[in-house]
Amino acid sequence: MAELGPPTDPLALDPARIRQLQETRLASQVERLRARHPYYRRLFAELGHPRIASVAALDQLPPTRKVDLVAAPADFRLEPADPPDPTDVVWDIAYTSGSTGSPTPLVHTARDVRGILAAQGAMAAIRGMTAADRIANLYPLTPQPHGAWLRAGQAAAVIGAELVVGLGGRDVGDYAVTRRTQEVLALVVRSRPTVLWGVPSYLKHLLDEAIEAGVHIGSVRMLAVSGEPCPPAMVAALVQRCALVGAPDVQVSNSLGASELQCGLVECQPGSGFHNPAPDQFLIESLGADGRPVPDGEPGQLALTHLDRRGTALLRYLVGDVVAVTTQQCGFCGRAGGRVLTHHRREGTLVKVRGQLLDSDLLLRTVLAAPGVRDAQIVVQPVDHGDPLSMDELRVRVCLHGTDASTTGVGRLTADLAAHIRAAVGVQPRIEPVALADLFPTDAALKVRRFIDRRHQEEQR
Repeated sequence: MAELGPPTDPLALDPARIRQLQETRLASQVERLRARHPYYRRLFAELGHPRIASVAALDQLPPTRKVDLVAAPADFRLEPADPPDPTDVVWDIAYTSGSTGSPTPLVHTARDVRGILAAQGAMAAIRGMTAADRIANLYPLTPQPHGAWLRAGQAAAVIGAELVVGLGGRDVGDYAVTRRTQEVLALVVRSRPTVLWGVPSYLKHLLDEAIEAGVHIGSVRMLAVSGEPCPPAMVAALVQRCALVGAPDVQVSNSLGASELQCGLVECQPGSGFHNPAPDQFLIESLGADGRPVPDGEPGQLALTHLDRRGTALLRYLVGDVVAVTTQQCGFCGRAGGRVLTHHRREGTLVKVRGQLLDSDLLLRTVLAAPGVRDAQIVVQPVDHGDPLSMDELRVRVCLHGTDASTTGVGRLTADLAAHIRAAVGVQPRIEPVALADLFPTDAALKVRRFIDRRHQEEQR
């Protein structure tokens, strides 16, 4: 792991100065929203035009929910200033992903993008990336512009690092420009990157391909992961695979990203908590069921407030994660500005199957950590597909490692896996071994569909 010195920005070490700057920027942002933001202009009028000149005063506002943004994304974009500001021109648009229906556009102005670049530079500094690194951007090229693919290259530009782009993904339309996994692997081997940056499940898949092909990627020192949860079992699986391809001292740099941030909250080292890289641009809070901040270190809903945005702008926006937040300085690197100490779960991960309330996150962790399992997908569906009211079935589709795929091995592993799942969540599953190509198309999207509830025809995770 790279040795981290103190932040070069002294502001990052001073909680009082950070809060003072946040208060100043919040007051200015609120006035812009009051005048030029369709959604918050209506909300302020409905609430009798509350005065919000401090962070503490934010709890006069109800939290903004994802359904509000998805229902009318244009209402969350600031109207043009009068007289026009040349930095308010639209620079790029990224889209959210996940189970929100149609992808939702997030508009960024020229000023916003420069702020995003600054935040990406701070992320890299927290992670320990430097100009000496060679970064492989292994996010897929998605049908709509997505921040993960866009920002990895911008982060390399900010810190002056070399960059190679895997360009995986699914071709859309007439132009076949993407690469298949074997082509991406060949590019990675040839370019000798020090950082692999992508979705953990795809990095795991790519490393499995490297192991099967007998190739080495000994130049890699860091896996920068985001886009989906990377629990300890996944970290261990990634580290183990890196050792098998000649990179035994790899650091897995985890992050908690959000499309609405266009950056991620990142660890300075494992276990340090996820740092807010740009507290001058974003305020993070943990809110209780009453919409008020919970005490430091207690779990609540992660809320984001933009302090300096000119395109799509949000106040007290519920990202969808249950977390514990602190404003205290980090004991490892000394940074302040807000940290997510613990990530408890994504909201909506608790589902009922056969009357048993189970945590889909726990179920996925149990399956992916089981011996012999290469990858997996969980499906909850009616036993009788023609009768949506029939008994629920918990179907676990698993791809097993080649060495465990013999008839004897399959029988033993599926029986063991079924017992582990029943012990963990209290429901007997049906285990279905499948080939990796049949599990889900690994090159198709940024986030694979790992948990599907077909009773409601909607994706849970």
